[in-house]
Amino acid sequence: MPAKPKAPDMPFHRIRNQEALLNAIRKLNFRRNVLVVLLFLALVATLIYGTLEDPFQYTFSKIGNYFHYREWYILWAVYVGLAIQTAALCLFRLEQYPARYAYISIYCATFFLIVTALIPSLKEEMFIWHVIHKWTTFFYVMSTLTALHPFVLYLGRTKPRLWILLRNWELLILIGSMSSLIIQGQTGIFELWFIVMALSLLGYLVIVLHRHKIEKLYHTRHESGSIT
Repeated sequence: MPAKPKAPDMPFHRIRNQEALLNAIRKLNFRRNVLVVLLFLALVATLIYGTLEDPFQYTFSKIGNYFHYREWYILWAVYVGLAIQTAALCLFRLEQYPARYAYISIYCATFFLIVTALIPSLKEEMFIWHVIHKWTTFFYVMSTLTALHPFVLYLGRTKPRLWILLRNWELLILIGSMSSLIIQGQTGIFELWFIVMALSLLGYLVIVLHRHKIEKLYHTRHESGSIT
């Protein structure tokens, strides 16, 4: 029987391209998994810390300053701040987000959250520090919004299929936060809602945007492998 014709060998440069694509896919998978775990642990830590005392009566700072949880408050702020910063920066770079102020704002948000936890919030005993604590809390919220909200708008323009979901998610954060402030006043429920929903949004974006990038790389790999 005549021997079957031998398939032509893949050119060396195409093999190198295939290896590079596979390495890129592995790195994206690994980074996505790390970020998901990082954000999930931050969410769990927020739920646990925020409910150490009644969140309908005490804010996060009161739980840390009025009870014996000050060290836990500081550790929570450091971990959650760094988790949000790490995830946001990775997403900015993944999507090649050009706004420099967003990078500065997310660094500022981490700084203000940690400083807020470090500053004692005891109104009667340390009134000046209490006032500074209130301002750093305000700057933390504003820095977070300045970093993430324009990025969501940017994703809405570059990925229209995500826009309705992202818009509704942001509205849910806003409506829930404002409702808790109006109904309960300044309590831990407002902080729980805002931070948990922001972490959930970041987790969703980590999964969806990495999956989209990985699928594009698989498609590129398939096309380059099929070319002879």
